[in-house]
Amino acid sequence: MDLLLLLSFVFIVAFILDRLFRKLKIGDFESRYVLITGCDSGFGHELAKKLEKLGFNVFAGCLTKAAVEKFNQTSSSKLKAIEMDVSKDTGIEKAMEILQRTLPGGKGLWAVVNNAGILGGIGSIKLHTRQDYENTLAVNLYGVIMVTKACMPLVLKEKGRIVNTAMFWEESRFLNSSYCISKYGVEAFSDVLRREHYRTGVKVQIIEPGAFKTPIFGRGYIRRMAENKVASLPAEIRSQLPNDAVGQLEGSIHRLEETGSTNIHIVVDAYIHAITAKFPKKRIPMLVYKLDVLDLEHYFRRSTCCDTQPKVRFCCACKFLQQLPSARILQTYLHVTLLIEPK
Repeated sequence: MDLLLLLSFVFIVAFILDRLFRKLKIGDFESRYVLITGCDSGFGHELAKKLEKLGFNVFAGCLTKAAVEKFNQTSSSKLKAIEMDVSKDTGIEKAMEILQRTLPGGKGLWAVVNNAGILGGIGSIKLHTRQDYENTLAVNLYGVIMVTKACMPLVLKEKGRIVNTAMFWEESRFLNSSYCISKYGVEAFSDVLRREHYRTGVKVQIIEPGAFKTPIFGRGYIRRMAENKVASLPAEIRSQLPNDAVGQLEGSIHRLEETGSTNIHIVVDAYIHAITAKFPKKRIPMLVYKLDVLDLEHYFRRSTCCDTQPKVRFCCACKFLQQLPSARILQTYLHVTLLIEPK
């Protein structure tokens, strides 16, 4: 009994200390430089604006000239938008030349946020082509790797951070194979990078968002993807599809979008923690669903997450969670942020 009480006390103290240490922040934001990719819209756009308000010097990498011009027209001198196509080596090299010219002498990058990403192919593995996989990996995985390699000398100067965007593991049940493969690759790359730079002072964080409503789920964009996919299929495969194949392909993405949250500030805050915390978490998973769309109890009990006892206890909380009258954020021992939105 005494040993149990001692272990309980140690656990509680360790938990409290961990929470306190996580709240400690770095200082001197104004002298630090951050590069973010994928700032045309969504998480990257909002993060760039938030860091600008906090006083950081921000390089906002955008795919299109229109996004660059809009950023530079509405932002202060602390934020500089640059054109950056992470899927091409030439796009990364041109962006790095601008960074090298802009950074003060002897200054490096405090953080590199690899946020750029695309949804990739659409449909089942049977409908995916080599080009679908190559296009997705070029942005979501190779883009992360090559931007990190290009920026690492600058990050090492500051003993800074690499922040990579992956996905919450449960999303692999719903999303297409090319997207999932690319994000699993980001996880592996980040873990190896963290190990290789363990003694350099550089930290590597992984942000793992669930479903959030960003332009990646744009209705017009998804419609065009579905139409192009059906039109590009060989006649033999196209003949096996139902008459409403385009609608079904669209629906598979829209159903996921409908469960998503519009509170993208949750992901932005996770990025801010990774950049500003003295002792940031290595991984920040965020499982976000709406209760009026998804029956959490049914979802979790069918999920492989119930294969182990600790996660079963997490699942049993679903009935209680569904009774909550307003939004709640539950921090579990699994270190998962579960946002429950009201009906």
